[in-house]
Amino acid sequence: MCDSSNSKNWQIYCGGRILEAYNYFQITNDSKEYVDMPLILSPNDTIANFEKAFGDTPPEKMSEEKFKDFLNQHFLSPGHELLNCTPDGWQDNPEKLMSIVDPELREWALQLNAIWKKLCKEMDQKVSLNPEKYSLLPLEHKFIAPGGRFREPYYWDAYWIIKGLIASELYEAAMQMVYNFANFIEKYGFVPNGGRVYYLQRSQPPMFIPSVYEIYDATQNASFVEEMMPFMVKEFEYWHNSGHQYNITINNNNYTVYRYRAQSNTPRPESYKEDVATAATANFTDKVSKQRIWRDLATAAETGQDFSTRWFADKKTLETIETINVLPVDLNSFLCWNMDILSYLYDEVIRDDDESEKYRNILAKHRRAVHAVFYNESEQMWLDYNIRTGAHNPTFYATLSTPLFTNCYNSLDQSKAEGVFKFFNRSHAFDYPGGVPHSMVRDVDQQWDFPNGWGHINHMIIEGLRKSEAPAAQDAAFSLATKWVRGNYRVYKATKHMWEKYDVVGTIPVPGKGGEYEVQDGFGWTNGAILDLLVTYADRITAGNAGDGSTTPATSIQTTSQSITNATTQNTSQSVANTVTSSKSTPSTTTTNDGKTLSLNYCE
Repeated sequence: MCDSSNSKNWQIYCGGRILEAYNYFQITNDSKEYVDMPLILSPNDTIANFEKAFGDTPPEKMSEEKFKDFLNQHFLSPGHELLNCTPDGWQDNPEKLMSIVDPELREWALQLNAIWKKLCKEMDQKVSLNPEKYSLLPLEHKFIAPGGRFREPYYWDAYWIIKGLIASELYEAAMQMVYNFANFIEKYGFVPNGGRVYYLQRSQPPMFIPSVYEIYDATQNASFVEEMMPFMVKEFEYWHNSGHQYNITINNNNYTVYRYRAQSNTPRPESYKEDVATAATANFTDKVSKQRIWRDLATAAETGQDFSTRWFADKKTLETIETINVLPVDLNSFLCWNMDILSYLYDEVIRDDDESEKYRNILAKHRRAVHAVFYNESEQMWLDYNIRTGAHNPTFYATLSTPLFTNCYNSLDQSKAEGVFKFFNRSHAFDYPGGVPHSMVRDVDQQWDFPNGWGHINHMIIEGLRKSEAPAAQDAAFSLATKWVRGNYRVYKATKHMWEKYDVVGTIPVPGKGGEYEVQDGFGWTNGAILDLLVTYADRITAGNAGDGSTTPATSIQTTSQSITNATTQNTSQSVANTVTSSKSTPSTTTTNDGKTLSLNYCE
């Protein structure tokens, strides 16, 4: 773990006076820059030289110039330990991408396919010789980085990256992503948030098992599943036995569900100054209060959604964060999928009926718990449950539709799909030309709130609707896919970049904004979601006027509750009403991965 039990480099990358001084002087705008810098000397020699130069002097009494000189003499620039590479098996014109009928989108898909070569990284072997000099966790295989400041592999990003690699027919590259995570599971017992030592006290949404499944589904490589099965079981047991479980009584019945729960209660090293500032803004001076808020901040990072009003007690301010009090729909849905996949693969590949039945029974019990704890009959929707209030949170968040994506319900019960439609419609989630925003909470400047939409989240919504039995839901899935694809394409044409998140409101879609850092380009899961959608709808989806510079937004959908009811009860396909939302824009700028500054029109 990244604490005192790691005597090699924890005082460099996880805590200690150098980290404190770096953030006191705010050497860069991003705390992550420091904890990604490799050491020139050993950790012990570096600390000894620091103490020799500064003694017991607190940061506020140090010379900033002297400290900067110390950094230059003892650290290398971030990314120094990583090499560029080409994914194994990469080809110019993969057959799947060439099957895209629309010539404009096909050409764009091939350009995205080329970006895999820019995002491909492998570890310099010098890391293996002196691992204590690096915050990077040793990696035996190549990987696809998300992009920008995210230089290392990330856990739940990898699932959508793998979906994109499969669309590009890069099956070996997809397996290498999984092999790296399997090595993490073998060494640490779980997949950490990302491939850095400072991420070892938290995970991210559990997508290792689904990633193995997607590769098997695409390749039918049974030996790969057999090789990965012990790691899949160990990863599942981590969530089952690591303090993430929560026992709750509903209507006199006892259920076990899951919540996110990071192991750390100190400032996140990669966001050190931000976490210190948050505790100060909350006026926390006692140790217990500081540790509580720092654990909730780290736990929000484990959710993969840092930050969102979803985790705030007052739904407005970060200082009221209470992530550990939230029982989340999406985590429980992902684990539902994990159980389903394990049962399936034990039956289909391993041919172990007893193990398959064991997970099938675990799945049945968990589905009952998900329905009892999260399904709100009056809203006809799965909702997060707050332990502190003992009630559901009725606020719209796009990830509440995750049970549709993971099939964590009886698929014959079409009232569940109907309920999702009604809830999204009541929340006006389908109203925007660029896609579905993660939340409708405005004016909070959090990246997981309005007006930001995320590629992997829109992909989950689309896939959940597409796989339902209601024809109108399938129509809505295609309409949303068209909006998301065209919106991303217009931004790509304007900026020549793919981004981690998008402002879904404006008539000219632009990158998203808000949060602790500038919007990043690249971008792994965005590209993967787009490529998968282009292949899924290869013979249907078109660019429309998205590539001609037009300011007309992609068609927006608003599916009425009645149309879904009719589709469900009469099994007839309803046309989807279209609306166009316009807004005014204000100029802003953002910085790309290659250091260029772009002038953009942010829509408000």
